Amino acid sequence: MNFMTKRLLISGIAFFAVLGNLIAQSIPVKKKEKYTYTMYTRVYQKRLMEKPDKVKDTALMKLANSYYFIADYDNAAKVYEILYQRAEEKPDFEVPVEYNFRYGQSLRAIGEEDKAKEKLAAYISGSAANTVTQTTRVYKLQDLREYFSNLKDSVNLNHFSDFAPAFYKEGLIFSSDRDTGNLHRYRHSGTNKDFLDLYEFEFDEDSLQVISKLNFFGNGINPREAESTSIKVDESTATFSSDGKTMYFTASNFKDGELVRDNDNIIRLKIFKAVLESEGWRILDDSWYKNQNGDKSFNSDGYSFANPALSADDSRLYFTSDMPGSEGLSDIFMIGLDEKGIKGEIKNLGNRVNTKFRESFPFVSKDGKLYFSSDRLAGEGRLDVYSVDLNANGTVASVPENLGQPVNSEYDDFTFIYDSEKQYGFFASNRPRSNDSGRRNAEDFSDDNIYAFTAECLNPKTLTGIVYDKTTLLPLTGTTINIISDDNEIIASTFTDEEGAYSVSIDRNKNNFVRATREGYTPAEEYLEINPCELRMVDFYIETNCVNYGTDLAKLLGLDPTIFFDFDKSEIKDDYKDELDIIVDAMELYPSLKIQVNSHTDVRGDNDTYNQPLSERRAKATVDYIISKGIASSRLKYVGYGETKPVNECVDGVRCSAAKHQQNRRSEFLILCEDGENCCY
Repeated sequence: MNFMTKRLLISGIAFFAVLGNLIAQSIPVKKKEKYTYTMYTRVYQKRLMEKPDKVKDTALMKLANSYYFIADYDNAAKVYEILYQRAEEKPDFEVPVEYNFRYGQSLRAIGEEDKAKEKLAAYISGSAANTVTQTTRVYKLQDLREYFSNLKDSVNLNHFSDFAPAFYKEGLIFSSDRDTGNLHRYRHSGTNKDFLDLYEFEFDEDSLQVISKLNFFGNGINPREAESTSIKVDESTATFSSDGKTMYFTASNFKDGELVRDNDNIIRLKIFKAVLESEGWRILDDSWYKNQNGDKSFNSDGYSFANPALSADDSRLYFTSDMPGSEGLSDIFMIGLDEKGIKGEIKNLGNRVNTKFRESFPFVSKDGKLYFSSDRLAGEGRLDVYSVDLNANGTVASVPENLGQPVNSEYDDFTFIYDSEKQYGFFASNRPRSNDSGRRNAEDFSDDNIYAFTAECLNPKTLTGIVYDKTTLLPLTGTTINIISDDNEIIASTFTDEEGAYSVSIDRNKNNFVRATREGYTPAEEYLEINPCELRMVDFYIETNCVNYGTDLAKLLGLDPTIFFDFDKSEIKDDYKDELDIIVDAMELYPSLKIQVNSHTDVRGDNDTYNQPLSERRAKATVDYIISKGIASSRLKYVGYGETKPVNECVDGVRCSAAKHQQNRRSEFLILCEDGENCCY
């Protein structure tokens, strides 16, 4: 045990010493008591005072939570601190992510704001959404020709395709086949046909927006004006660093001025990197991804890599590929970035995003959402736009949400980009477009056109859900639902109705959490981070904390009932007398508590002549040990069952492992109540 752990335990003992006096004074002098899961807390408070290094990690977890849910945040923070220190020392012990939230709230309540923010950020980063979400964002669309009122040149031309918008400076970069005629239709659907050229909206001397082709050079391409090039290299789907000086884009595979074909004689799509210089965009060689720190399969031969998208902090690159490990025709992947290039391993975003169909065209907004297009089933049409939340480490944190109409249509909708701060964006679609007379032009419905949109969030005013009993799955009427602020103040409250449902007022422009509490049940809660565009429906499944007649005290206290005896022995192992001492602690704290010790054996050996007597000797040895610690014999019973009540398939004639037999070689400590009545009264 290192110095830090010792320091934490010593401070823990100090505050538990005070609590110990309170515990001793609070024991009711009456014949019967109400045994609930608070018994666990009292027993391990005593244990921490006497033998802190013997308290199991799971016991600490329950103890910390018990303080948290009774709003004793000072003691909760101290126990959580011990718990997280243990986790640092034990590589195989991981504290569940929701404990970050409870620890953070406890720290905030006692004024340790900096540490609280750290833990709350860890919770948000590590948690994944497990509730139903629905957007309340309303989209209003405009044709790009209408959106840019000062546009000097034409956009969304008939019989040409404009698509793949990307934010750049005050305007846009986009792809178009306007110079060559529409020779490359449907490339956005993943056919891996050539892309076209990248164009930019710029301002001329009259402050009118003009459209000009980007100037590329390097990697075998000579500096060129907008109308000429040494080889035909088609470019598309660009993404830019936050300073606007680095670009990643999709292009037909080429090197040293020559197109590159793979072993199947196909020119695949690859991702290129360019930096802005005085002459234009200089395309770098492949050293940025062929480095010792990066995944060697990036931009590998035989597969396409396309549609790059940078995270807001430029530390990750998302992209589309059909590389090995894809779920479907094309998947979205992620890899790390630094100043030298890619780093780390390529990660598939998993089955929340990727399906057996086609996922492509990722875009990451500043507020940490990933937008992408997919032709999965149950969409509005062919390619639809979806969004998911991302964790701080870039992984997926929620189920996909279809953006719905009017963004999605029965046609292809793709290359969606969104400025979450200014609440506007752009996307492309091949839906039929209205002509000058207001009627849809059936002739150019297959051409891609760029649409602008604004988004308005309608802050939902209510939170709804249902509360269930976790065991019976029946709805619970009369459960208290509280909305609690960041400062742990209750700001709204209600009760569930006869169907277990609730509806409560909430402001999603603030951080809140919702808590369900009910007498006889362990509280449950859910954190609600600021999100004015999200309608949440939070269901709770809460479990009873009532200890009924026949409850196994060993399981209640987190003990392993199979460890007390070796094979063919009835002597209690010295190493595990500490475990039995916890049973003794419980009986000391609850003077009216009575238990029956049941002992069981495995099937090896004859039951009548050997196993039955062995189980009786084990049960008696257990009771004798408890009596030796000062517990009255009148509070104890014991029964030996031999091999008659196995907990698994290991009966006579069945071959089982030693571990399976060990499961049956167990002890039980059943709580007794007078006349078999329920102990929770």
